Amino acid sequence: MNAARRLTIVICAYHREALLAQALASVARQELPSGLDASVIVVDNSDDGAAAAVVAEAARESAIPMRRLAAHPANIAVARNAGVAAAQGEWIAFLDDDQQAQPGWLVAVAETIARFPHDVFFGAVEGVFETPEAAGPAARQLFSRALDAEAGREMFAMGPRKTPGVALATNNSVFRRAAMTVDDQVFDPAFGRGGGEDYDLLCRMQRRGARFAWAPAARAREFVPAARCEPAYLRRRFYAGGQAYAAAVAGASARPGAARWLLRAKAIAQAGLLIALAPLRAAQGQAALAEHSYLLAGALGKMSFGAIMPIYRRKDAANSA
Repeated sequence: MNAARRLTIVICAYHREALLAQALASVARQELPSGLDASVIVVDNSDDGAAAAVVAEAARESAIPMRRLAAHPANIAVARNAGVAAAQGEWIAFLDDDQQAQPGWLVAVAETIARFPHDVFFGAVEGVFETPEAAGPAARQLFSRALDAEAGREMFAMGPRKTPGVALATNNSVFRRAAMTVDDQVFDPAFGRGGGEDYDLLCRMQRRGARFAWAPAARAREFVPAARCEPAYLRRRFYAGGQAYAAAVAGASARPGAARWLLRAKAIAQAGLLIALAPLRAAQGQAALAEHSYLLAGALGKMSFGAIMPIYRRKDAANSA
């Protein structure tokens, strides 16, 4: 088998065994395209081997080879790096352990990497909310990925051509392995407890000339528990996201220090405007004020001087990555 037609699907797992079982079952149900050699690596980032039994059971039922790999310490960047190091072939796909690949996903991935010359492809993500009534616009945008564009449309992580309204991240993505190592590393563990390690990598890859594209037929659904729609969680998530965004964009610039201060200055102006608008949003109701507070949290995160706020790697299913 030509190495260019080998695909390793990496799923990082941390104490979400029921969701992981569903994710693996969704891959096992995929039609295996002719000429594609696919396999699955589950990177178990727990301290107690929580995913071992789930992976063993799924592997017995799957025609696509599946195996478990332990990675320590509990850090999503460490887990992703372990998966990349263990992968074989030119292509690596990432699914989250709370995602399910939809019918035709693997066929779409195979067709996409054969047809287009890009280095990273992003598939569509549909958020499946445990409490849909609690999912406002911010949560729906955060946990979904949609773009009204044809396959192969160029996408950008940062800069003036940044793709608007779409979060570029590893959830439901396919990477050309040779393009992933930038500045002697893949995912930076400094982002590993607050998130953004994938966005940081994409910014560095874009700086080096990597090309990104849309793959709408590679669809996945992502389960979103009720706790992830709570205002307190979303404010933490947007604050950490602002921190990660600023660190990643500045780090990928020619002058990181100057870029970071410029981002802070813009965030101060943004925060000032949001604070001035807060009374108007409060008059529009509690839901409008909550949505406004997420924007303010993101702006405050961009202004931060501290380390990225820890969000992931808690044992509760709501906040595990």
